[in-house]
Amino acid sequence: MEAKDQWFLKTFLAIAMVIAPGKTNTCNSSPQCYKTTEEASTYICEWKSMKNATYELFYRRSNSTRSLPCSERTQNNYCCVNEEEMYSKVYVDIWVVVNIGNQSCISPISTVRLEESVKYNAPKNVSMSRSSSTLNISWNNDNGNPCDEDGEQTYKNGAEIEVKYRRREVPSETWNTIKEVVEKAMFTLKDLQPQSVYQLQVRHKSNQKIPLWSNWTPILNVSTEIQNPPEVIYTLNDFNNGTRLLKLTWGTPPYPDSMEQVNYNLSLNIWPCQPKRNAIFHFVNATEFSVLVTYSAVSGSIFAFNKVGKSSRKDFVVQAKHLTSPNKSWCDTPIQCTYVHSLNKCCLAWNKLTVTKTDRHIQRLNGTVNATLEIIRKAMDDYVPYYYLVHCNTEERPHTTEMGLMYKKEGAPRSKPKDFTSKKTHNSAMLHWKPIPLPEQQGFLTHYTVCYTKNGQNKEAKSTDTECHNTSASAKDYLLQNLTPGTLYEVSVAGATAAGLGPNSITSFMTNAQDLYKGWIKYCFIFLFTIIIITAFVFIIKRT
Repeated sequence: MEAKDQWFLKTFLAIAMVIAPGKTNTCNSSPQCYKTTEEASTYICEWKSMKNATYELFYRRSNSTRSLPCSERTQNNYCCVNEEEMYSKVYVDIWVVVNIGNQSCISPISTVRLEESVKYNAPKNVSMSRSSSTLNISWNNDNGNPCDEDGEQTYKNGAEIEVKYRRREVPSETWNTIKEVVEKAMFTLKDLQPQSVYQLQVRHKSNQKIPLWSNWTPILNVSTEIQNPPEVIYTLNDFNNGTRLLKLTWGTPPYPDSMEQVNYNLSLNIWPCQPKRNAIFHFVNATEFSVLVTYSAVSGSIFAFNKVGKSSRKDFVVQAKHLTSPNKSWCDTPIQCTYVHSLNKCCLAWNKLTVTKTDRHIQRLNGTVNATLEIIRKAMDDYVPYYYLVHCNTEERPHTTEMGLMYKKEGAPRSKPKDFTSKKTHNSAMLHWKPIPLPEQQGFLTHYTVCYTKNGQNKEAKSTDTECHNTSASAKDYLLQNLTPGTLYEVSVAGATAAGLGPNSITSFMTNAQDLYKGWIKYCFIFLFTIIIITAFVFIIKRT
């Protein structure tokens, strides 16, 4: 049978079922036809789905006996029809023929003027912003027409929206419903309980003559706003090769702020050679983050956010590695490292040691470090300690190759050792002091000088010669020995650089007097023990 004859037969059967409905089965679902925006040129006709069924959609102009198929037989429960294929400006009758195996049924006829029938898609990508008792809702007006690509939908003539909401903690609570005509795809709910979690749904419809309500959105949970920013705790694992593993951890906000997924926006500035470059932002959905960093300080910030808003931002600073020695290098060879400038791969960061901010002076490296230090010394102040760190970024691993202290010009220390004390016996004294703070040394500390003077049995006695000893620059105590019991001593300690000694810390003490009674007893015991040994020895010889 030719295709033309098949089409004629299908149409004849459809007309026969319409004219003689008593002799056919009747389906219980009528097709509903509409366009998803006022400007759309494609119509969607949909109907109730039935199991193992195929469908054919027919239409005709109202009061006409000529019917036409809208589509080929399909298993979908919808059909897309272009505007030029149907009578969109006049009333038409539309029905569906449902085929299940060898049986068929026809749906009730729907009569509609297609150009007046608009049914928006359900609101999509609903976003919320909550502040205490107020909730702002907005959504995208996507044209989710399965026949066309998604596009933006606008409310040119306004639209009516309906919002229903209730408290999540009380699921048996009756839904509160609000209807309102709006110009934009947004709405504000007021008078919510600040610490309660809510559920809501939204739908909307056009202001056309025959508007149809869209489907409801799925039930959406409305969390509370996050009150406080995360408190960051950091740990550092120093590999002693110019690289540290920085691990950041923080806690989860309390319920109900964390009722649903909480995410974090973490920004870090870990590459010191480009301090003015924008920090790198990381989207984190956990409560920890690890990254390799250099020995320089690391600045960062973090805030938490959920579906309804974000916390305030919390700034933090990870301190630079503490300098424990005047200089240190991790060069592979004992000769001085030479660096070649290439796209900010290596740099020298330097600043005053007393500056605690993360702002640094950056000098690009092209040659040896000493050659670069000679250049930057011109901008330094005399007697002020500066630190420097050499950073390189090789194989995407930022690391510090050298670090140290430097001075433009050295001077003698400007302050004395603090808290100078002594702990004495009858013939010795242990001296102890606190080191001179590094910013007050005014140069590389070479040693401490300890001097003591024997003044005799009382403070009025005339001083004898002073004796001095040097100890290391890292020393904090010194032991004086072979002192005279019961004698007054005056002791001083001062730090020294290549430029000379600094001011003294002075203390005095009197050694303990020796207990003569205890001394005689000791000597008597020694004498008696010696006599006993000699007597025993003589007795043994005589018997032999």
